Amino acid sequence: MIIIDTLFFTVINRGKADSVLRKAKECGATSGTIFLGEGTVQSRFLELIGLTEIHKEILMISATNELSDKLHETIGEAFQFHKKNKGIAFSVPFMQWELHDDSEEEEANLSDVTTPYCCIITIVDKGRSKDCIASARAAGARGGTLIHGHGAGVPTDYYFPLVIEPQKDTVMIVTTTDKAPSIRERIFHDLELDKPGNGIVFTLPVTKTSGLYENRTEERKGVTA
Repeated sequence: MIIIDTLFFTVINRGKADSVLRKAKECGATSGTIFLGEGTVQSRFLELIGLTEIHKEILMISATNELSDKLHETIGEAFQFHKKNKGIAFSVPFMQWELHDDSEEEEANLSDVTTPYCCIITIVDKGRSKDCIASARAAGARGGTLIHGHGAGVPTDYYFPLVIEPQKDTVMIVTTTDKAPSIRERIFHDLELDKPGNGIVFTLPVTKTSGLYENRTEERKGVTA
């Protein structure tokens, strides 16, 4: 039986994911999934010369809590996540539960869970990701990672049983928990996600991080992240 306590994510520059996965397997990971994405660069000079996106790879690994801690330590050190633009890693708890008659009480207990970081995920039509990032930055986010994908659906007034697959952009932003509500609300308002078909936004808890800007700031102050 495979035990999954958490999903370990790492975002690194394009071409590095295979090396990270090999290192993860040395730690005990059995497999991983690699997504292609883009990071967003916040630089006035790079914006002027048209270089505002960096090719990225996102590696997702299912793990136990013990393996997740080991991955953070080993991969963070091997790939120098403490240095700027080397990469980041974060863990999202993977929980399973059964709903009973007291489901309202269980839901209340789940809402009491707090974590130091959150991952805000927004899914919108292709081309709206830049608007999403702009709104997030205006609310205090430092940037995000863009993953391209597609949705699927059949319009009710379409004459043939063909699957229509509109292209989608998924924007992933890891931020501190105190900033998450304002960032999420700004995205929701600016992109008018209350209107049908405009997209969705949701937040996942993050229990552990490596390589984030906040980590490096605390390390410089002598605080252990």
